[in-house]
Amino acid sequence: MPWKTSAIYYGGDYNPEQWDRETLAQDIPLMKQAGVNMVTLNVFAWGELEADEGVWDEDGFSRLGERIDSLVDAGIAVDLATGTASPPAWMAKKYPDSLPVTKAGVRLGFGSRQGYCLSSPAYREGVVRLSREVGRRFGHHEGVALFHINNEYGCHINECFCDRCGQEFRSWLQRKYGSLQALNDAWGTAFWSQRRRSWEQIDPPAQMPTFPNPAQLADWRRFNNDQLLGLYRLEKAQLNEIAPQVPVTTNFMGYFPPLDYRQWAREVDVVSNDEYPDPADPAAAAELAWSADMQRGYKGKSWLTMEQAPGAVQWRAANATKRPGQWALWSLAQIARGADGALCFQWRQSVAGAETWHGAMVPHVGTENPHWKEMVALGKQLANLSPVAGTPVKADVAILVDWQSEIIRSTAIGPVPHSWLGQARAWHRSLFEAGITADVVGSDADLSGYRMTIVADMAAPDKELAKKLEKFVAGGGQLIATTGTGRFTPAGKATQGGYLGELTSLFGVNVEGTLYGSNAAEADVVTEGEDEHLGGSTPPGSPAGGPDPRVCRITAAIGAPASKRYVGLETVDPALERALDSLCEVRPALRGRTRADAIRVDDAEAIAFFTDGIASDLNGQAAICKRKVGKGQAWYVGTDLDFAGRAAVLALVGAHARIRPTLPDAPAGVEAVKRGKVLFVLNHADKAAELAGIVGTDLLSATQLSGHVLLPPRSAIAVWQ
Repeated sequence: MPWKTSAIYYGGDYNPEQWDRETLAQDIPLMKQAGVNMVTLNVFAWGELEADEGVWDEDGFSRLGERIDSLVDAGIAVDLATGTASPPAWMAKKYPDSLPVTKAGVRLGFGSRQGYCLSSPAYREGVVRLSREVGRRFGHHEGVALFHINNEYGCHINECFCDRCGQEFRSWLQRKYGSLQALNDAWGTAFWSQRRRSWEQIDPPAQMPTFPNPAQLADWRRFNNDQLLGLYRLEKAQLNEIAPQVPVTTNFMGYFPPLDYRQWAREVDVVSNDEYPDPADPAAAAELAWSADMQRGYKGKSWLTMEQAPGAVQWRAANATKRPGQWALWSLAQIARGADGALCFQWRQSVAGAETWHGAMVPHVGTENPHWKEMVALGKQLANLSPVAGTPVKADVAILVDWQSEIIRSTAIGPVPHSWLGQARAWHRSLFEAGITADVVGSDADLSGYRMTIVADMAAPDKELAKKLEKFVAGGGQLIATTGTGRFTPAGKATQGGYLGELTSLFGVNVEGTLYGSNAAEADVVTEGEDEHLGGSTPPGSPAGGPDPRVCRITAAIGAPASKRYVGLETVDPALERALDSLCEVRPALRGRTRADAIRVDDAEAIAFFTDGIASDLNGQAAICKRKVGKGQAWYVGTDLDFAGRAAVLALVGAHARIRPTLPDAPAGVEAVKRGKVLFVLNHADKAAELAGIVGTDLLSATQLSGHVLLPPRSAIAVWQ
């Protein structure tokens, strides 16, 4: 059953090794009832297949083969995992040094999952042996549509501090730098007497008295990414040799800081992703869109949702379950943004083990309940969506992200705590709220098909990117860059001569410094209650309980702008004023949140200026600037704008770029995305939404729409136009 891009896949992780034959006999009939057409097998079954080192459990392989046969006879494809995600008990006992060591020097014990050192020879030999055996026995089975290597690499163990990993780290550094002189220069070891005079003086950055060397820590993170990627490549090489016709994947986890998924995406045949938004978070739909747009951006084509929760998870502090309709709604939201399937963890809810209380398609209570009816209803809807499979998602906006920049910023000591891709997420969130679809792509992406590009807080853009962005703008594109961009060189050192670095001439400004507020630890949080500014309310002031001027004669007279909770701005640009006016009945204040750049304007036009708050000492200085370059414009935003500010700037720049929402005047709570010839309209709100002008065939219900549509709460339509 070869992998097809002409189908929408539905199903989930299936663990028959956990169940008796009586229960297993119920599964395939229930899968057919639910419309399941793909399941993932063998993710955590290493111990069922290899009884001891090199000793195969033939009964285990026989049971697995029988289950594959039964599934293919029922027309259900198999995503076959290699089973290497969790080594068995015999490995831990026979090779105790195969277990990982923590930063504190503690070797972890057996009894969980992902219990392996990234450099362990025993583990590496084991994964080669097992993946080859799984590939040999089942790689040519007609039911195997996809190979699934390991599972959620790095989720629990993404570094190990054992002596072997230390030696591997030294070897990695020797290959990268070639000489100790080059390493000492790159790491800045002249500071704090850290110069290394032999390779043996280099160890992993274990627990230290205080701050570690940022460059050493950055290289350590790169090394561990490469170690895990090497393990993946090791297994893939075995499978490609034995069954080259079967595509290979490993499941990503949204945006996961320890791994450079853009690099990994080049190694997988199919991008697959695990997605677990929190039903207790009102911004979960926005986070779902962000993650989906990232997956699509990795290869520029469709991908597969490998895992999501049909109900609640078991690992949060508070495990909210999905609300009625939300399972289908969030599944369809991912398909709208490029997914070619909605798989989940897992098919049948476990009765024992660490994930007993994680939701499943078949819950503990069985199938006579509303939950099961939702599972079946979604299966029927997805069966009608095959015309969508493999089709592109139209996006006029590109948000550029760069993993190396994020590594550099996240390992830097100061000036504020780092939130991974926080500002990129914030601007994406504002596009989502405005109904505009964006691709989240790497700095190496081709920008020729976009009208607007956003570079938000990218720490270390290089010369090649600067040239690409200048070409994009000169050709008619609209470019937005924000505070924090260019603060480092690509080598990880502080930028000299102005913090925009390679982008200085493009924007016509020089960023000479940045003022930070006392709330800078929240700098990149995008789910807090910013929305109060949309109503034009007064921004929060200094914390209450300040000194009483009647008795604190000196202290009460001292100003402290950094204690403020906002950045004040004003604009003299009529177009930006109109954009603010368009947001709501009462014009909101133009505000930043935690940062304000000291900008010297060289060859640009300032359209907004700082006034008060954190930026009091920059009163009257430029805050937002624009520069015409060829047929386009480059816009620099010298603060982390709040929701209202981002919305206004996007409206202004979007007008220059001739970008309109996918569904103009969409009601509150309604998301709209165009994929191929299909318009997905998703109502995330708690009340019905009235839509006008919707004409076409709703693929989900196979009904004809002729204009007016009443969309119930937490429901969707997929209109073929």
